[in-house]
Amino acid sequence: MKRITILIIALLALGKPLAAAGAQIAEPVVLPSQMCRGYFFVPVTLEVRDGETADERTLWFLYDTGASASFVDPDSVERVSGQRLARGVRANFGISTIGDLRLIGLRARIRDLDHLSIALGREIDGILEFDAFSAVLLTLDYANSEMRIVSGELPRADGETVFSSRGPDTRPWLQVGFPTGSRRLLIDSGAALSPIILRNIHRYDTVRPPRATGAAVRFSEVERRSSARMSGSLWIGGHELEQPVIQSTPETEILGGQAMRHFSWTFDQRNDRVRVTRNDPDTPITFEPMVTHGMVLVPEGDGMRVATVIADTPAFDAGVESGDFITHFNGTQMRTRSCEMGGEPPARLDLSLIRDGETLQMTLDLYALVD
Repeated sequence: MKRITILIIALLALGKPLAAAGAQIAEPVVLPSQMCRGYFFVPVTLEVRDGETADERTLWFLYDTGASASFVDPDSVERVSGQRLARGVRANFGISTIGDLRLIGLRARIRDLDHLSIALGREIDGILEFDAFSAVLLTLDYANSEMRIVSGELPRADGETVFSSRGPDTRPWLQVGFPTGSRRLLIDSGAALSPIILRNIHRYDTVRPPRATGAAVRFSEVERRSSARMSGSLWIGGHELEQPVIQSTPETEILGGQAMRHFSWTFDQRNDRVRVTRNDPDTPITFEPMVTHGMVLVPEGDGMRVATVIADTPAFDAGVESGDFITHFNGTQMRTRSCEMGGEPPARLDLSLIRDGETLQMTLDLYALVD
């Protein structure tokens, strides 16, 4: 039996008490959430105490289908509770709410998430694991930037709209068709900026050989990535993903957000099923060229340290050097770029950086590293 980290006990808007994990939510309920560069965030509000406001007791958690545990930043816990907990300790939030949804039993392990806040340009108080909504059907609707819940279960897998999500662990997995067979990939909403992530990408038939393109930040680790465009297509049931961009990994193979955003995903965690609904059946599923700056960046303080500059990239052309400390993108501090700013601009990126104690300004003319 899967472990239930968050146990739904009441839906205040409906005025119905919910029994343990078996209460009924007859109509879909839209959860209060924010989408930031393809990531879903939900506000978790602790019980409000005398003299405090709900905002002062609210933490914003990134919901991550690729996470097998929940985490919360120690600074965030101290802000809402006044207590300083050591790294690795498990915090118990007691009764809390997500909008009108009342929760009990939310637990999260203390872990520093500052590096993720800097990498995303938005404060991250916590990461909410996949199992958090295991008592209900949860839909991630990318087209409408919504998270919805409802009681019930999905029909048996038919290989067309409903699929088995069973895999090597409790997270959701999906069988994806490749030109020479199929592979089971992790459905990972926490990899929102990534396309398809595979091991040994040099073994696949690609338009051009894989090339270094950057890195992904995973907690305190930086995983360097190479990328290429496949010559052929991939398939989710009858849905063709035309010549997707693929990236390298030494670890888990992933269906990332750049593929997920073409669908709505409804998870039936108790029966290990997922319903995949295409946003626009008449529009081909294609992948844009990969436009990036060419720097491998490591979060540090309130900025980013340049670990490596990849040859023949915009950063290389502009004269960025390893060891430079990036303080601003386009005049905005790295930590507070905000979701409204979107991703990096398609034509240029203005950098403010510190090198040997001197502040420098550089402009990167961006272009596709994988076209």
